[in-house]
Amino acid sequence: MPGVYHPGVRVLVVHHGLLAGRDGPTTGGAIRAAQHARALRRAGHEVLTLARAQDEPGGFTGPRHLASKARGFDWILCVAPEEAPALRGIAPLVVDLYAPRMLEAAWQGQQEDAAQRTLLALDAADEVLFSNPRQRWFYLGLLAACGWDVSRPVGHVVPLATEPVARAKRSKKPVIVCGGYPWPWQDARDTLARAAAHLGKRAELRVVGLDGGLLPRADWQALCASADFALDRYAHHVERELALSFRQLDYLSAGLPIVSDPWTPLAEELRREGAGWVDESLEDALDRALEGTELARDGVARVAAHYREEVAYAAVEKLSPVSRPRPWTALRWSRHAAAAVLSARGDRRRREAAEGEVVQKRAEVEALHAQVATLTTSVAQLSAAMADVAGFRLETVNVLGSRLRGQTEEAEHLRRELAIARADLDKKQLELDQLRAERDRLGGVLRRLGR
Repeated sequence: MPGVYHPGVRVLVVHHGLLAGRDGPTTGGAIRAAQHARALRRAGHEVLTLARAQDEPGGFTGPRHLASKARGFDWILCVAPEEAPALRGIAPLVVDLYAPRMLEAAWQGQQEDAAQRTLLALDAADEVLFSNPRQRWFYLGLLAACGWDVSRPVGHVVPLATEPVARAKRSKKPVIVCGGYPWPWQDARDTLARAAAHLGKRAELRVVGLDGGLLPRADWQALCASADFALDRYAHHVERELALSFRQLDYLSAGLPIVSDPWTPLAEELRREGAGWVDESLEDALDRALEGTELARDGVARVAAHYREEVAYAAVEKLSPVSRPRPWTALRWSRHAAAAVLSARGDRRRREAAEGEVVQKRAEVEALHAQVATLTTSVAQLSAAMADVAGFRLETVNVLGSRLRGQTEEAEHLRRELAIARADLDKKQLELDQLRAERDRLGGVLRRLGR
């Protein structure tokens, strides 16, 4: 009996892209969503699929619109992790981590954005799915950082599913197929150039998507069904070591042996079952494939059996997600850390402003000192002048006396300003000492958060 839900439970599958089976090219996420929907319907559930408005009519236009459309379902399966935060708390939420998004983002200049989206998706999820064991290993540390209890088994590996395709009549000249969506992290330029140069006129190399136009899924599957074997080699990097691609499953579905890179998740199965060529140089692998395609087809069938729909659907049919406890979350931690960082930045700006004011006040005090010194000299000179003209007429003495009084009053006024400036300087120095103490305190907080 599949799962604990009775038939008729309402499930929403959220995805991006045009659903497989409809007109036009599709994407891996849409293929995955269609497979999940078939599995859940086969288990007796009522399933609705929902894409963005830009992908399909009647889709959602943004997070709020998505949240409003998602209400009223018993649980939600989200195949587009970036949409998961909008779905948090509406119903138990299953997030499908079928692709290593954070690694893919390195080829798009979007690592920071992808990191934030991934953490928010893991924080929102109540259950998670993976497409192969390697991707589960990749995500486990991130799940632990987001507050998941990894002391017990976490998530389910749900393989990509093959969709059996009947073999078509082949042409006399061998046909080699190579294709897929032209993602920036899939670099086949060297492979295609070397293959074309080595094969010459011995075989026809049919490339779809990577250096040419895309095909509707039905046309792509028909091309695979009429080919002799598949070429699936790319520039080596960490994303390729984790990704199990839908085009690889399409090759298996069509019974095609594969010339594969030796580091992919599928390579060990191809090697073990004799379903392809993974360890030879590209040129040697092509030569062996041209000579031994028929011998490899039995191995292809054995590998494809590991990914047949019944195997992939089994884990999905048994899903019965519930809201998971959240004793703490990375989101809350990151908010505290961000608040401390912002506070420290504000204190630093205030300290720098206070230090600037202190420097300015010191310059003003020095200028006042210079003025007092000048006026003091002037008073002394006036006193001497008065002594020299003591015998002069009384009117001259009165004039000089008035000037002396005026200068003396101004000097006294400047002395008072000097005292006020000194008091202001002492106050600013006290504020600066307080800001430095606060800076030291916040530094301690940041060090504790970084542990």
